[in-house]
Amino acid sequence: MCPAAWELEVIRRVAFGKAIVAGAVGAFAWEVVVRVLILLGLPLFDLVFILGTMVTADVSPWVWWPIGIAMHATVGAIWAIFYAYFFWSTFNLQPVAQGLLFSLGPAVLAGLIMVPQMSFMHVLILEGKLLPAGLFGVKLGWGGPIGIVLGHLIYGAVMGGLYVKPVGYKVGARVLPYG
Repeated sequence: MCPAAWELEVIRRVAFGKAIVAGAVGAFAWEVVVRVLILLGLPLFDLVFILGTMVTADVSPWVWWPIGIAMHATVGAIWAIFYAYFFWSTFNLQPVAQGLLFSLGPAVLAGLIMVPQMSFMHVLILEGKLLPAGLFGVKLGWGGPIGIVLGHLIYGAVMGGLYVKPVGYKVGARVLPYG
């Protein structure tokens, strides 16, 4: 028996606005938690500082922080669109658990590719004013890898918790034709 054409159709609908907000808020939540822990003296990897000072060599927080958080929120929003398209519509998990699971992918990519590559283009690292982070930030001590993984988990939990019931239906759900 051949299934009807509408049963084979796989449509994913993404609420882009909700995904963008969820990703940006997730990135901001990461920054709030990590910033508080850094201010308490934990030597965690400071992504917003690295991003902000990559654009400007000015080490005043009034300059690098807005630049760094804007860059981080933008990347968080982009990853949330991938989450909405590939994860939310595919897996049947609780939203926070689904966001946590998703965040492991960007964490691995950040640890293996992004963090080490920033050492090759960051002016303060090239001038010897900052230490290169290495794979997963291990050259920064235990706070490097912990900061990267913890930050991504915070991002994933918040983003997953916010991107719920956005629009459309999950892949594989039976959709009846109109009429």
